[in-house]
Amino acid sequence: MSDTRLYTDAPLAAGKSVEIRDDRARYVGRVLRLRPDDPVTLFDGSGAEYPATIASLRKDVVTLNVTDCLRVDRESPLRVRLLQGLSRGERMDFVVQKATELGVARITPLFTEYCVVKLDEKRARKKTAHWRGVAASACEQCGRNVIPDIDSPIGLRNWLGDNPQDDSRRIILQPGADASIGAVDEALDAVTVLVGPEGGFSHAEYEVAADCGFRAVGFGPRILRTETAAVAILTALQTLYGDLA
Repeated sequence: MSDTRLYTDAPLAAGKSVEIRDDRARYVGRVLRLRPDDPVTLFDGSGAEYPATIASLRKDVVTLNVTDCLRVDRESPLRVRLLQGLSRGERMDFVVQKATELGVARITPLFTEYCVVKLDEKRARKKTAHWRGVAASACEQCGRNVIPDIDSPIGLRNWLGDNPQDDSRRIILQPGADASIGAVDEALDAVTVLVGPEGGFSHAEYEVAADCGFRAVGFGPRILRTETAAVAILTALQTLYGDLA
């Protein structure tokens, strides 16, 4: 099996030829410096991976021949949905990348009262497409064959109104909360985690989240940056209840 993994949104099947174009093709030829007959592993997000070989390389098109289909499951038994307050610059990219590596199933970016990121509809679509690309690249690196769902940004109160309590355990990170993450449950298979933006949540947001079934948990004596908090809570959850034990 090749160590080089490439994502394509084209449906894959053994015996099929597939093309990678434009920037992705230039990445294969100029950055990875692959050549005809070199092996690669392709995946399309369906859960399988596909050994392939490079048939030809041109300036903007790489053609690959798929040779097999392997069912390889690297998904966590703990299904995690991350509700992440939007943050500035590359911090949101970092959260998407690391959450993908840590096995999160779905990421929902949130507008909150203290959120400093403002996006109109056009920019929100562009950002969402960018985050989906970040997640796909993270899957290439970490070996996942299923790309987490990345939702379009939505207001926290709108999300709470649209998503009544389900079978998933709900937790919200809150500095000074009495409960710890280890006290959430003895057994857990699905959890929704709410992490605030740089400025945290307002008192009213904590209250409405509690009314919607979110249990506040503390995470040590120090205040963490939003991107640190997301990585820390996902790591703890996967260690306690997922596949990092």
